[in-house]
Amino acid sequence: MNYDTKIEESVNYLLEQERKSTLALVRDRVRLIRLLKSGEAKTQSAAGQVIGLCERQSQRLWRIYQQEGLAGLQKKPAWGYWGKLSSVQITQLRQFLLDDQAETLADIQAYLKDNLGVSYTIGGVSDLCKRLKVKLKTGRPVNVRQQPGAIDEFKKNSKT
Repeated sequence: MNYDTKIEESVNYLLEQERKSTLALVRDRVRLIRLLKSGEAKTQSAAGQVIGLCERQSQRLWRIYQQEGLAGLQKKPAWGYWGKLSSVQITQLRQFLLDDQAETLADIQAYLKDNLGVSYTIGGVSDLCKRLKVKLKTGRPVNVRQQPGAIDEFKKNSKT
């Protein structure tokens, strides 16, 4: 493929753009196009190897360049995944937690499933709580021989 005719920008302009970019990721993308334009690399995979990309990544970047031009390669990538919950659902979850209705991660998991319709694993609920900076929720140990209403009965008797 003749990249010299396919790439519209000059080598000097690409070099200037490469030096201007502050993100290493964007700089490498522009460098890939510059290497192809200047003829330092004859193929996409060779240009990618110089930068440290695999062949598939080089092909992906070339496709972005063909569709969107240099501006498409210089766009700042959108990082981060905020989870399955919307901001309204997060507010509802925070209110649920503030009301002290959840004692364990399983309680939070059940609330998410029943009220918000979102399914999380226990590990996912743990990660969600860490991300939202929620205090650790672990169940208190209970003796297996304890009767279910014994604590309430004890509390009633001890107050008098």
